[in-house]
Amino acid sequence: MILYTMMPQEYIFPEDDYNWKAQQVISCEDGHLVVEQVNSSQYRIIRLISGNPMSYLNEKYSPGSIIQAKPQL
Repeated sequence: MILYTMMPQEYIFPEDDYNWKAQQVISCEDGHLVVEQVNSSQYRIIRLISGNPMSYLNEKYSPGSIIQAKPQL
């Protein structure tokens, strides 16, 4: 099988299910963010999902960035 994709091999063939279970999808102004929780109030950005190419140039959505969780009202 030949798979042409820009996704890293770790995302397509994960080593275990723990990596996928730890990730969450949250909404943002420019689309959706795939994040993993670092602690009770912070998340690390894994990737951005957006239809707007300009969103990928925004540094606050770069992979590896830490964002603060908003309290649920």
